[in-house]
This record gives sequence, structure tokens and C-alpha cells, in this order.
Amino acid sequence: MSNFKKSSLIDSIKENEGFKDHIYKDTLGFDTIGYGFKCDSLTCDELELNDGIIEPMNKEVADKILKKKLAKLTSEVYDAIPWLNNSPKEVQEVVIEMAYQMGVGGVLKFKNTLNFIKENDYKNASSNMMKSLWAKQTPNRAKKLANIIERA
Repeated sequence: MSNFKKSSLIDSIKENEGFKDHIYKDTLGFDTIGYGFKCDSLTCDELELNDGIIEPMNKEVADKILKKKLAKLTSEVYDAIPWLNNSPKEVQEVVIEMAYQMGVGGVLKFKNTLNFIKENDYKNASSNMMKSLWAKQTPNRAKKLANIIERA
């Protein structure tokens, strides 16, 4: 498992996603709630934390769901990108947060960025991140995360 502090990753996701206690449409039109949870991706176990319903959802429940989702996602990221564990903590957190936003499959499409990260070429990794459709769709988050990579 990784050596990153989950609390800083959780705080970053919370800041970048924001919180809504009711269903809303995300930027791509998906029904979403909590800290950017797609409604159709909430598992029965996760819904049980909210008495089996989707909304309203309070922050306490959303925090529990976020931790469950991150535990599973973190494992999936390291399975897909095993060498990532050798990268600096903040780089690992950025890749995991990107996977939180776009899925592991989405992150794996960042082949050049991942190759730059693997080679510890964080300047080019950061620059490459900013050339993506993802950066055009969510520019503020992309800039924040790319800046973290560049400073690694």
C-alpha cells in the first residue's frame, strides 16, 4: 500500500468536488450527490450508510462513503500502476485524485503523463496534463493538480 496521508487526499477531493446534500447534475450531466458521487455508482453498502436512500445525504454519511470509495480506488490505482508507489506522496495523491474524478481507465489514457511521472520528469508531466481535454473541462482542478506535480 502507499505511504501517502489519506487525510490530505480526502481534503483535496472535498475541496475540489464540493459538497451537495441533494442530487444535482455534474458538468457532464450525470446525477450526482455528496462529494461528486455519481448516483448510479453508489453501491448497496454505501446506500445503507444513508438508510438505503440517496437523498438527502449529510456530510457525515458522505465522509464515510468517500473513505470507502477511496480505499477501493486506491487499491485499483496501485494494481493498474504498480510503480506509482515509488513516486513521491504528493504525486501518488494527484494520480489517485485524477482517478477519483475520471476513473482508473481515464487516468490510464494519460500515457505520456504517466511515462513522464515514471521517469520523474514532473515538469513535462505537468505540462502534458494541461494539454488534455480533462484540463479544458475542469481547468481549476487541473491547474491545481498539475502545479503539485510540477513542484514534486
